[in-house]
Amino acid sequence: MKNIVKFILPLVLVIAIPLILFYNKKDNELKQFDKASQQVFNAFAPTGLSIAVVKEGSIVYEKVFGYKNSATMDFMDNSAIFNIASCSKAFTAACIGKLVQEGLISWDDKVIDYIPEFKLADECITNQMNIQDLLSHHSGLKTFEGDLLWYNTQYSNEEIIDRMQYLPITKKFRSDYGYQNNMFMIAGEIIERITGLTWEKFVTQNFFAPLEMYDTRSSNDAFDGKENLALPHYTDSLIDVFDFEGGKPAASIWSNPKDLANWIGMFMNNGKYNNIEILSPEIIQKLTSPHTILRVSDEMESYGTHFKTYALGWYVYDYQGYKILEHDGSMPGYISKVVMIPEKKIGIIILNNGFDFYCNDALMLTITDIVLGKSANNWIEYYESKRRESDQYEKDQLKERTAKQELNTQRTIALNRFTGTYTDKMYGNANIEMVNDQLKITLLPTAKVFTSVMEHWHHNSFKIEFKDPYLPFGIVNFTIDNPTQKVKGFTIDLPSSDFNFSNLDFKKID
Repeated sequence: MKNIVKFILPLVLVIAIPLILFYNKKDNELKQFDKASQQVFNAFAPTGLSIAVVKEGSIVYEKVFGYKNSATMDFMDNSAIFNIASCSKAFTAACIGKLVQEGLISWDDKVIDYIPEFKLADECITNQMNIQDLLSHHSGLKTFEGDLLWYNTQYSNEEIIDRMQYLPITKKFRSDYGYQNNMFMIAGEIIERITGLTWEKFVTQNFFAPLEMYDTRSSNDAFDGKENLALPHYTDSLIDVFDFEGGKPAASIWSNPKDLANWIGMFMNNGKYNNIEILSPEIIQKLTSPHTILRVSDEMESYGTHFKTYALGWYVYDYQGYKILEHDGSMPGYISKVVMIPEKKIGIIILNNGFDFYCNDALMLTITDIVLGKSANNWIEYYESKRRESDQYEKDQLKERTAKQELNTQRTIALNRFTGTYTDKMYGNANIEMVNDQLKITLLPTAKVFTSVMEHWHHNSFKIEFKDPYLPFGIVNFTIDNPTQKVKGFTIDLPSSDFNFSNLDFKKID
């Protein structure tokens, strides 16, 4: 008996010690996640924050901070859903992958075979654009070109597609990177034309339902009034939920970390969820393989990144020797981030309803350092510095633009001569009218938001401030025909990282 005990006791210790070390390591990681989350929230103070770390398909850490609604002081909970914005793109790419898997479409099929009316400014690109081009951000259009067509407009997808032919091609097709929301919208249109189902119904039936994403909605149009919403905020104030008309496949999905854990768990399990194949391993590989090469900034290279690419609905890059799959999302009042580290079978989901980019980046990189067991950088300090730099840049830009105003100048024609209807062939009509002895401008496709009284700036230029908290002031510059003193048209000087107003060229038609 003593001999048996002598034999068993060392065996028990051999088994027990690694288990103790494993659980100690796991417990230590969770404490580090908790510490990091609290420190990031304290530093950046977004309105609300919902976080999950996923390991092999299961949530191993989750945490919430702040408010769903700051006005009513309604505290955040882990079931609240957020607009995940451009993290929706991976779902649209997966929908296309599902059709390829079922043999209903090929990655190399031409867009015009399904949408004959599709047309870009370059005929060659129009004829050569294929399905995977739509999802790769190398269309020849520059980043965000054409977003003015869907942002707060009442244009349908069909109207947006028709107007895209007037967008300038300034990049190299299938070579240069240019982030494009409208191309994902077109992918959604192709899904509908092939299946007879709207993109909303297709993504719900093929992904939300089988992945048990019961809280997830394709857009706010799918709300039944019972949803647990984390409401959008900007500078700590409650704002309206963005109401999509066109462009839904690019950015309209609402979800929470619990549901998104099932989504990325499927990716890290070769397309299976609960032993049911949702997507084949071949499709998963296609969706997460590089398609468009991006430049690695000096900043990224300094913290260990050697390559960065765009796959189909995902960014792919390396960090500290590991492959990272990631996508961010940004819509009014919301910033989202979904990350996978496949070799570690780890996922990170960060959603905030305070519109704070720096918070999500700082937390993601801090958690990633913990997961990889690398010496942690002080990402909080780094992104606090980035935010200060950004704030200072905005102040400097405002000062520089204001300094360009030429004081003590007069317009050359009577105020009422500026009134009338103007049109831009890509964007649509604008109306300028007299209201209480002041000019008022309204861009009709976006009448609720892109409207403003016009304050004389200098010469025949007027300052405007649209009803959009994200945009700086703009200057409307009129062109006058000297012989007749008639107004020919106007352009808008309004610098924005999201929208290209400089291409708008309104001609007077009435």
